[in-house]
Amino acid sequence: MCQVVNLEKVALESAAGTSEKDTWIFELPADVCRREGYPEGTMVSMTVRNGGVMTSIIHPSADVDAFVERIAREDAEYFEEMKRLGD
Repeated sequence: MCQVVNLEKVALESAAGTSEKDTWIFELPADVCRREGYPEGTMVSMTVRNGGVMTSIIHPSADVDAFVERIAREDAEYFEEMKRLGD
């Protein structure tokens, strides 16, 4: 699968003021995760620096998974209503 993605630069707010960083985070499609052996929800960080591109894989953490499961369980009725309404 090959796809062109147009990236926009985003200004980041920090304690030191506004800065710009040439980094973007992409979530890998589920089929790519399955094919490459990564868990669904895996992301890739891409940074343009010194004339090159640096990447790193960001694996979903157990803490995030537990949080999502808890929210889905606690708000199950709300999510079912959203499905019913088509949201």
